[in-house]
Amino acid sequence: MSKHGESIWKRKDGRWEARYIKDRQEDGKAIYGYLYAKTYKEVKEKRESLIKQRDESIEKAYKTTDSFDGVLSSFMRQQKHQVKESTYAHYCYLVDAHIRPALGGLAVNKIVGTRIERFIDDMLTSGRLDHKGGLSAKTVKDMTVLLKQIMRYAAEKSLISKNPVCFSSPKTVKQDIEVLTESERTQLETFSLFAGDTYRFGVYLCLYTGLRIGELCALRWRDIDLDNNLLSVSRTILRIKNTDENAKTKTKIIIDRPKTQASLRHIPLPIFLVRELLVRKLSASNDAYILTGTVHYIEPRNYYERYKKYLDGCSIRHYTFHALRHTFATRCIECGFDPKSLSEILGHSDVKITLERYVHPSMELKRSHMERLSAVQ
Repeated sequence: MSKHGESIWKRKDGRWEARYIKDRQEDGKAIYGYLYAKTYKEVKEKRESLIKQRDESIEKAYKTTDSFDGVLSSFMRQQKHQVKESTYAHYCYLVDAHIRPALGGLAVNKIVGTRIERFIDDMLTSGRLDHKGGLSAKTVKDMTVLLKQIMRYAAEKSLISKNPVCFSSPKTVKQDIEVLTESERTQLETFSLFAGDTYRFGVYLCLYTGLRIGELCALRWRDIDLDNNLLSVSRTILRIKNTDENAKTKTKIIIDRPKTQASLRHIPLPIFLVRELLVRKLSASNDAYILTGTVHYIEPRNYYERYKKYLDGCSIRHYTFHALRHTFATRCIECGFDPKSLSEILGHSDVKITLERYVHPSMELKRSHMERLSAVQ
């Protein structure tokens, strides 16, 4: 069967056939249409004409969308097939809970910079759904980033001026980073090494690898190469908004790749940690999750509840689980790790993130550095 041009070929009966995408299913899969003619030129012209009509029809539909609500719906349909499921679920929450109720009913030409600035201010002062004040600056910043994407999309579809609407994002205040003290860390390590409890051991593992809680819950024995002393991070478990309108539950659990490409990583394991892992693997299958010892996972929020009980058992105040990651990073710098190596172990895309967010030298380390001045007096 000879083929000439894009999706055009000659049939066995002598006619020419052309295929084109005339629509898409809800899941993004193409719905194809087929054309037939006596010659290659004729079928190609038919195909180009139908594609042009299809595109003009779509463009007309966009231009007759006179409310911002229509723009939001079109944008979300596009994003569903372009971003990760967890990202799309987050977009759905921001749009459905906040952006659509406040701005959806306005005409597109009313969505100007001053109107969005007022929306941002409203979210910061009284945006909570329980009417108990404003949303965090971080949440509102996420909304402004999303709004800028939506407005660029509207400009590309000629629904607004080609010049994107300008507005500023709220400044976020960096929260104090939590790091366990030396005595707290030692106490928690001793508690976590209890041989009969693999859930406890997860805390110990995080103190020496810097894993995120979702990555830990998704970790299976097949992800650990005990011959080469390597731990591979390729998945994370998280609970997201269920975007299926017919779903019986508001949220669902997904097992997905980590948040960024840099988060896909291999972590070299120290010998002492390999020994602890060997003790706990025993007869566990490679498909078993490390925390549960079975093929069934524990979701992050349930494991977090266990973690809080572990802190209570050690009489340690309630640090966030992420504090284990901060503690690991800080100890690594104190032990002389170079920032680039640490950044890759943590799964960061930029060393700057590691240095600004995760590295917090202790007072003892800073004091020892200052004491070096005495050597040059």
